[in-house]
Amino acid sequence: MKFLSRRNIILVSIALALSVFALGAFADGPASEKQEKQTDVYHDLEVFAKIVEKVSQYYVDEVDTHELIQAAIGDMLDELDPHSQYLDGLDYEDLMVSTRGEFGGLGIYIVFRDNYPTVISPIDDTPGDRAGLRGGDQIVEIEGMDTEGWRTDKAVKYLRGDPGTDVTFKIQRPGSDEAIEYVLTREIINVSSVPYHDMFGDVGYVKVSSFSKRTASDLEDAIDALESQGMRGLVLDFRGNPGGLLQASTEVSELFLDKDKLVVYTKGRLQNSNRKYYSSNRKIHNGYPIVILINGASASASEIFAGALQDWDRAFVVGQTSFGKGTVQTVFNLSETEAIKLTTAKYYTPSGRSIHMDHKKRMEEAEAGMTTAQRDTDGDADVETADVNADKPVFYTSGGRIVYGGGGITPDLEFEPLYYTDLQRELERKSMAFTFAVEVLDDDEIVEGFRTDDVMLDRFYGFLADREFEYKEEDLTEENVDYIRTMVAREVLNHKYGRKAMYRILLEADPEFQEVLKIIKTSPTLEEMFTYAESQKSIKKASTE
Repeated sequence: MKFLSRRNIILVSIALALSVFALGAFADGPASEKQEKQTDVYHDLEVFAKIVEKVSQYYVDEVDTHELIQAAIGDMLDELDPHSQYLDGLDYEDLMVSTRGEFGGLGIYIVFRDNYPTVISPIDDTPGDRAGLRGGDQIVEIEGMDTEGWRTDKAVKYLRGDPGTDVTFKIQRPGSDEAIEYVLTREIINVSSVPYHDMFGDVGYVKVSSFSKRTASDLEDAIDALESQGMRGLVLDFRGNPGGLLQASTEVSELFLDKDKLVVYTKGRLQNSNRKYYSSNRKIHNGYPIVILINGASASASEIFAGALQDWDRAFVVGQTSFGKGTVQTVFNLSETEAIKLTTAKYYTPSGRSIHMDHKKRMEEAEAGMTTAQRDTDGDADVETADVNADKPVFYTSGGRIVYGGGGITPDLEFEPLYYTDLQRELERKSMAFTFAVEVLDDDEIVEGFRTDDVMLDRFYGFLADREFEYKEEDLTEENVDYIRTMVAREVLNHKYGRKAMYRILLEADPEFQEVLKIIKTSPTLEEMFTYAESQKSIKKASTE
């Protein structure tokens, strides 16, 4: 009787699936082609049902047909792309919770990349952030299980859990030969999309860490506050921003674009996937130059925003080429506890650049010696090559400036990426500065203008010795000592005065932000910044010839 019940469930499920196709799954296309596709699907689903039935009835060991079908669904969606997923039970609940901006776990955004779950970025002030996890870290093991081939939803299932419980995992960092093990304690993660803003002289700075329902209003509040202090230039920091809601990206763009300006458009296989999003009539913040900071962990909605302002010549984009997550996922509810998240379209900037970067294809083509200009652009513009960036397709902004396609957003001015040394990574991994700030220093010792002077630096070295933290004297290079000073001050100020004080000390030591401040000072208009960027490209080109 148990088998018959399970068999009936299988057959009913297949019958329902067939009815869906019969009701118009192939409504787009000639009648003969549609009939041929329907016949193929009927046959394949009938074969699938028979196989499941025979396995359930005759296989040498008793099997759970539900698990088999779940595995088949997962493998089917894996053939499509890393972002299409079947969600049920805990996975579906996690999606709903994440949409509300709160969940329990480590506070890291991950994707499936190069056959492993890979960190896009940690969320500010979470276990993952404090441990020093960063974009590009491959999670190669969780609780002793090899994660090769794991989809994102499976990795999340094991990384998330009840607050206060520990999870053990290993990551492989680019440029490192050995996997690094972490044991982190899960926490309730509350996402703040605009966690910090402040003035640096007459330049305003805003950190935007994600795109949620409140991002546009929170950002506008921050900008209003900065404008009231006489702001003459604005830096928007989207480094490590993994994106979020499409609506939030258009609302944020509307803060800086005139009415009826195209923000982004989508193209898919079906007509209803092709949509254009325009800015509506909102208060426009202008009258000063805007600089946008991005890096390889800036993705999705942050790329839409940066691409829109770049294409309309409303901002100067600096940093490193963004991640290239330019696909639209639509969630289709299947029941009260089940859904499918399916990629239905791709994002394009106003100039026609496809944001999407196929990382797997890029690696395969790189191995084959192909250049980006030899690939299809997926956009509407003709492909050209530019001397300064010969392997990327060329597009043009509203003012006629060259911008580059090929996936992700290429900055107007590229900075060399920042790298951690082995000593820096090990100090962060073991949270030595955090422990020093919490367990060693008394609150009375920490003043508001705290900086790590030589006396405090020696105390920290003594703390490392007490904790048997191993390093060599030759590791104390000027670069590492400067980093240690900032790291200690960061944790001490955060412990005593909170995130605003912590952000400020980090930005004072941030070479990219400090370079941006110099650029704003010497090139106080966007036109001057664009000219400066071209001069730097010419200098770089001349030095390589």
